Amino acid sequence: MERVFGRTIGERIKLLRESKGLTQEDLAREFCLAHGGVVSNYEKDKRKVPTDLVVSYSQKFKVTTDWILKGGE
Repeated sequence: MERVFGRTIGERIKLLRESKGLTQEDLAREFCLAHGGVVSNYEKDKRKVPTDLVVSYSQKFKVTTDWILKGGE
């Protein structure tokens, strides 16, 4: 059975962003990243998401870090 949620960290953080109608640029500004391309690289799993950013995503979107990292509930 296929999971409803994204299978990778990047897919899950993209789902979170899109669920709130935010752009990659919006998150880049909010998380003090250089530009939206950085967020894009995280979402495409081209760059590893730093631990402090996983925590920021968790707090902003009110999900556990476990869900972001492993898809756990």
